[in-house]
Amino acid sequence: LNKQFIDPVCVLSAVLFIVSNSMDIAAHLKYANRDHFNFRSWSALDVDYIKKEWEFRNDNNTLETVAGLLGAIAWLSFCIPVFQISWILSKGGRKRTAAHSFICIFVVGSSLMELVARLILTGMSHETYRLSSKFSLDDWNGWKALEVVHLIVSGAFIWIDAFEHFSLFLIMILISLTVWAEYSEAGNPVKFDKKWAIYGASIGVFCLFDFVADVLRFVSWSFFMKVALVISFFNSVIALPTWLVFLGLQLPDIRNAFEASSFVQSSSLTLSSFNSDNREKEGAPQSSEQISGPNADAEQDDFL
Repeated sequence: LNKQFIDPVCVLSAVLFIVSNSMDIAAHLKYANRDHFNFRSWSALDVDYIKKEWEFRNDNNTLETVAGLLGAIAWLSFCIPVFQISWILSKGGRKRTAAHSFICIFVVGSSLMELVARLILTGMSHETYRLSSKFSLDDWNGWKALEVVHLIVSGAFIWIDAFEHFSLFLIMILISLTVWAEYSEAGNPVKFDKKWAIYGASIGVFCLFDFVADVLRFVSWSFFMKVALVISFFNSVIALPTWLVFLGLQLPDIRNAFEASSFVQSSSLTLSSFNSDNREKEGAPQSSEQISGPNADAEQDDFL
């Protein structure tokens, strides 16, 4: 087989993160810079204004939906290299199991949460489009009810995004710490790059800033939304995909070295166990039924 130059799953995950987050940020910027926005009319639940809002949302619904689904796939593909990192650094689940268990729990939890949230959002977007374009909402304050429900659900998704940023912070920090811990141990041939680990830790710190900015939106929405968008653009479009590409360049060789060392250790243990069993058999006393030949006849004559 030809030697693998770069791990394809890392490349796929990096591309998906770039595309999905670029589309998501573009949708947010378009929404933030809409010309008809009027906070007073919006907070008063003015029906005419709400109709304009839903016309704008329906026009941009496809972009947000595609970005969300691609983001969910990006998170799912992100799980695979993270699992491999944890398995290699934990020496097959034998070292630092607590740290690597946390890494796996958070990456799986974030991925599943993102997938479920995006599926819910896709279904909700489809139904709200039908309600706002096909149903009569004028006679019973339907537009106001639709807007209130939309606000409640949107608030829930903000906290889901915040949790994902916090999870990514923990994942990156724990991976960086375990990589550095490997360098303190002598005789370990399977090691990730130190600079790559430091770069991952810096991404984790920015993810923490992103989490804080998401939380502080409720203090000053317009300012911290812009801060969150800037940090999110750097993290999800530039930093994290670059980290994945550098991981993909290392992973094939490190994975092969780890598998080779694991095979050697397994073979050594099997051979050692085989030799030990043979020594036990050779040193075991023979039973009277196994004694044969002239010695056995002599013993019988002496007895008689």
